[in-house]
Amino acid sequence: MITPAGAITPKPDHNYVAFFLTLACNLRCPYCINRHGMAADTTSARRHMSADEWIAAADRLLLRDDLPLTLQGGEPTLHQGFFRIVNEVKPEIRMDLMTNLMFDVDAFIANVPVWRFTREAPYAAIRVSYHPGQNDIDDLVAKTIRLQEAGFRIGLYGIEHPDPEIRGHILEVQEKCLQLGLDFRLKEFLGEHAGRMYGTFKYHECVNAAGLKQCRCRTTELIADPAGYVYKCHADLYSGRNPVAHILDADFNEDSIDEFRECACYGTCNPCDVKVKTNRFQVFGHTSVEIQDIQ
Repeated sequence: MITPAGAITPKPDHNYVAFFLTLACNLRCPYCINRHGMAADTTSARRHMSADEWIAAADRLLLRDDLPLTLQGGEPTLHQGFFRIVNEVKPEIRMDLMTNLMFDVDAFIANVPVWRFTREAPYAAIRVSYHPGQNDIDDLVAKTIRLQEAGFRIGLYGIEHPDPEIRGHILEVQEKCLQLGLDFRLKEFLGEHAGRMYGTFKYHECVNAAGLKQCRCRTTELIADPAGYVYKCHADLYSGRNPVAHILDADFNEDSIDEFRECACYGTCNPCDVKVKTNRFQVFGHTSVEIQDIQ
């Protein structure tokens, strides 16, 4: 077993802690935010930390009641050590799960403790993404009900896609789910569609710009990729460029998150980093990354 390094205690203004267990996914959504701005999928060959390493990393965390450890990807349940991670991380850590729900829910119920994904929050700890043409809504609804009956709090999310047909379908699905007593919420479509950019972004020409600029930026988030490397933004994480540390580095701590760092890639920001959105308390107006000195 790996011996954890010193503690990491996120500060009050740190909004999110996420371990990207894998960037592999069993869906192929054309608008996938993980591959935003990439000419090809560059994630498949990336090293994956073992369950032992992820457990050691999680055990370093000292998290407040309002700040869970979010497991995501890709599809995090594809990690071979997923069940070990959710069972063996120290019990003080509460977790959230971002998933497409394309897994065996009976195996999940049998192997995952309900308490691990239970906490007071204005949204469900297990958040399921519905993507028309990729996963089947009837299957998701049946699995959601099954998980709810087992004691898990789970919510469904659909993208407000700009295509009228897709958007109309999403709204119909939302109404159906609400009638069934299921939590179904909408998320803003981010990115380009039919030659137009969609998304509410804090900074001018920060996404899909014609040219690159230099800037300095810092994040409010602790995000680690499948190999355990920590990045200052999602754009760097997904492309695997310029990690600032490794999650198991003995000298990595919460102060490292607050540092402004040079960046030469302004204009290719990932929408997740620069969109204006709600924070962990569901208060609108938060942006994950603060940017200054744009040149």
